[in-house]
Amino acid sequence: MKKVIHPLKKKQVIFTSFIICFMFLTTLSKAQFRDYDIVYSDNIKGNITLFGNTLLHIINDNVVNTIKMNGNNLNGNSIYGNDKENMQYVDIDGNIQEGVGTRNSSSSDLILPAGANTIKLARLYWGGRVRNSEFDLIQNSNKKIKIRKGNAGPYTDFTAIQLDKNTVIKNEIMYSQYQAYADITNFMQSNGAGIYTVGNAPLSVGSIDGGGNYGGWCIVVVYENQNLDYNSLRLYDGFQEVYDGGDSLTTTVTLTGLNVPSGVLIGSDAKMGILSWEGDANLNGDYLKINDILFSNGINQSNNPWNGTISNNGVHVTTKAPNYTNQLGLDIDQFNVGIGYGITPNANSVSLKFGTEADQYFPGLFSFVIKMKDPTINLDKIVSDANNNTTVEVNEVLTYTLKGKNMGIGNANNVKIIDTLPDCITYVPNSLKVIKSPGMIIGSKTDGLADDVAEFILDGTTQIVVFRIGAGANAVNGGKLATNEEYEVQFQATVSNPGEGKLLSSIINTARVQAQSDAGEDFVDDGIAIMDPLTGGVLGVNLSYFKSSLMPDRYVRLDWGTSAEKNFSHYEVQKSLDGQFFNTFINIQGNGTTGLRHDYSTQYDVSAINSAIIYFRLKEVDLDGKISYSKIVSIHLKKQETHLTVAPNPFINTINIKFESSKNEMATLKIIDNTGKNIINKNVQINKGFNDIKLDADLEKLPKGYYILKFSSSTEDIIKKILKQ
Repeated sequence: MKKVIHPLKKKQVIFTSFIICFMFLTTLSKAQFRDYDIVYSDNIKGNITLFGNTLLHIINDNVVNTIKMNGNNLNGNSIYGNDKENMQYVDIDGNIQEGVGTRNSSSSDLILPAGANTIKLARLYWGGRVRNSEFDLIQNSNKKIKIRKGNAGPYTDFTAIQLDKNTVIKNEIMYSQYQAYADITNFMQSNGAGIYTVGNAPLSVGSIDGGGNYGGWCIVVVYENQNLDYNSLRLYDGFQEVYDGGDSLTTTVTLTGLNVPSGVLIGSDAKMGILSWEGDANLNGDYLKINDILFSNGINQSNNPWNGTISNNGVHVTTKAPNYTNQLGLDIDQFNVGIGYGITPNANSVSLKFGTEADQYFPGLFSFVIKMKDPTINLDKIVSDANNNTTVEVNEVLTYTLKGKNMGIGNANNVKIIDTLPDCITYVPNSLKVIKSPGMIIGSKTDGLADDVAEFILDGTTQIVVFRIGAGANAVNGGKLATNEEYEVQFQATVSNPGEGKLLSSIINTARVQAQSDAGEDFVDDGIAIMDPLTGGVLGVNLSYFKSSLMPDRYVRLDWGTSAEKNFSHYEVQKSLDGQFFNTFINIQGNGTTGLRHDYSTQYDVSAINSAIIYFRLKEVDLDGKISYSKIVSIHLKKQETHLTVAPNPFINTINIKFESSKNEMATLKIIDNTGKNIINKNVQINKGFNDIKLDADLEKLPKGYYILKFSSSTEDIIKKILKQ
């Protein structure tokens, strides 16, 4: 049965006449609606924010009706009377002279987090309803908007690069309800956070069949900040009408390319933003379903989400002037959707279903910010000898087993294991094996390059073993390890003869697993295997344990103990950033000859270390000068971000790199293309404190596209994505 809507049920401020018009006149022409397309897509340490304000308010007897602007948002009950509302311009700059000030104006604050913020994209949207006789939106003069930073000073004019409108004839008068936008990225980059005043939008005032006109603006800003988590940022732009004309109506929009990361989300891990026009505070019956789940929060009711609010997670935004809670036709809402709305790991789309029983509204913009989940990839390396006596003998075959697991929440992608063998062992041909890995064929692999998932490479005298593992691994790229998935590979090597008159030394072999998160961030872990020689003689100490612990305030505590010591002098406690080259940082005196248990402890400050992992070992020195080494223990550190900025980015022919260093040293700067080739490799002298390096050699000759800038010092590697325009 067709529902009849009583005229007074429709909001008495916005679009009352449109509902009546479509019920009784149903004259529609030149409707222009656009599907929603991605206008920004990236995985960066950043966020998206929307802010804006209304440009029309109610005036009765020339007094602003603050009750109606502020009192009709929470329960949906109508407070509007039967009188025709007198909608007039908001104009906070107080100057309506054309060419000097604005016919309408309001302000709102752009609030950005602490630290350096780089604005990647900014758009100014504006819209409302006009009488075509007053503002012909075909004319360029009526496609303009004004904006300025702050509450005073000159405005900057922008012209719409896209204007969508829906035109109707009502009582023989033609009206257009529209949305327009202009790209203001450069303007916002120059001005940053703070108050913005926007005005002079083409809008009609007064009433329309007992209801009021509407109008407002919204700025959407995509920004990067290295203090934030990696997020998947997606921004969708379009213009659609949701309107029933007396019957209930449902409109479904599917947004694709969402790129939800791997890993289970919590509520705040995903945030959605919506700009919608013509929201009615006094009408129930509208709804939004996200993946078919009804949306609501403290301000946006399940039966009336489009109620003229500007909100953030169910709280009114107050940093605007005028600070009305009812915008009378403009909705800018941002809210968490990580839990409860069917957004699943690895999804690439989301379904939005809009419904209404007695209303009309126009969704125009959607944003999604979803936290990228990190993997925690680990590698354990185990060595066994053919004689099974845990000591090294000449020509003995050693079997190396490398295994691990993704213990993090997010996927580990492009997983590779690289093991560079020491000179004292020789790889056994055709000994490569995959023991365990998801999505892979288990068994032996050939030594040949790029013919399967593993290879042995002889680069001069350097021996390198490579495995690519995980689901989808092939002869070129590593595969994927999802959360809790494990891997295990194996190869063999023989112990080399050290030469006449020389003794075998301990064989210390370090392998590395490397992977990337869904955001493209690099993650590594190292595994170390040690075998001591049979010919090394009896050690001066019986080491019962050696362990490391990461303590608060970023220092490492090392503890070890002995059950006996014989003719023993001292320990040299050593550290390394790569597991191969060690330096002594403290000497600890031993106890000579004793059969008693002794415990030792020391600590090392790692606050200035920016590596992902640090290694420790004990160099044990007897009184007669004989030396032996303990096993190697490692500590995983949360890598600290160095404040390094690259500008401009995108660049044309020059890059300025600014950062702070804790010491004087030489460092390297590399620019790497998307094939992994080093395009530019430059050694630079950096000084303790602030550094400003200009890089311009050969940049102009680079083809357009994305590159990696890699900064490497003795303590850290920093990687930045850069774009050549």
